[in-house]
Amino acid sequence: MSRRRVTQWICTAVAALLMAAMPQGQATLGSQLVGHWRLVSTEQIRDGEPPVATLGDGPVGTIVYTADGHMQAQLTTSARPRVRPADATTAEARELARYTAYFGTFTVDEAARTVTHQRDGTFGPGARDFVRAIALTGNRLALTTPTTTVEGKTRFTRITWERLPAAPVATPYSAAARQEVAGTWQLVEHKTTLPGGDVRRNFGAAPKGTFVFHPDGHTSVQIVNPDRPATALTGASDEEVRALQRTYLAYFGSYDVDPATKKIVVHTTADLNPMNSGADQIRFYELEGDLMHLQPASVPGGPVSRITWRRVK
Repeated sequence: MSRRRVTQWICTAVAALLMAAMPQGQATLGSQLVGHWRLVSTEQIRDGEPPVATLGDGPVGTIVYTADGHMQAQLTTSARPRVRPADATTAEARELARYTAYFGTFTVDEAARTVTHQRDGTFGPGARDFVRAIALTGNRLALTTPTTTVEGKTRFTRITWERLPAAPVATPYSAAARQEVAGTWQLVEHKTTLPGGDVRRNFGAAPKGTFVFHPDGHTSVQIVNPDRPATALTGASDEEVRALQRTYLAYFGSYDVDPATKKIVVHTTADLNPMNSGADQIRFYELEGDLMHLQPASVPGGPVSRITWRRVK
């Protein structure tokens, strides 16, 4: 058994013991995190100074925690240029990179009231683990970074979220139809077959990714090519910034399912490629046991993309 599987088994066992130790009817902190949350604000708090909104007014973002221990986060400013990354100028490319996205697993320390995000993939390279203090008040969740000291003054970042209700169902779909694909899915393969038969793998030979179709109708997806620059965005060259954008996919929103035509429609709230933000993205699906094959709409005689996912149990 791999070290990762052993660690996940231990975390699951510990979580079960903590649940059993809780007074009957009292929810654990971890269980209260499960669901989708909408970004309200990101503020840096500094000694003796007013809070600074690090993503400006009206930031856009989501964070999701699943009952199976997975998580995703996506945060960005609402002022990103409306341009395809491939067509962006150098200055625009750096503005487009103002997009925080990562996915992985999470564990909660009930006594310390902290959550650790164990990042398996991240748009901006950096440390694997993020520890955040948790404060829950009604339908609001505040995640706070550890405090640091700069030039004798303490500072930390507070990120505030609001729990999302179930996503409305678009006509002519039904909420019940979502259950066919609802769950957490891990990426198995991402390939595009060209008209001549050649196969292109845009995210490398061994890409990583997760797709969360939450039963409440919200969704979030991220895919990364592990063979990419390891330089943090703050120190990346212009070419490295573009390479980081080419090797990552991320978007979130709500979704509807049509079982008759085997079609999933993602109503995109935000996308790392801003040209897709606000658009409906259609994927045709095929279920094969624990596998789900997704295929974007294609032009007859054109390239055909096929993305395979395995359901997390």
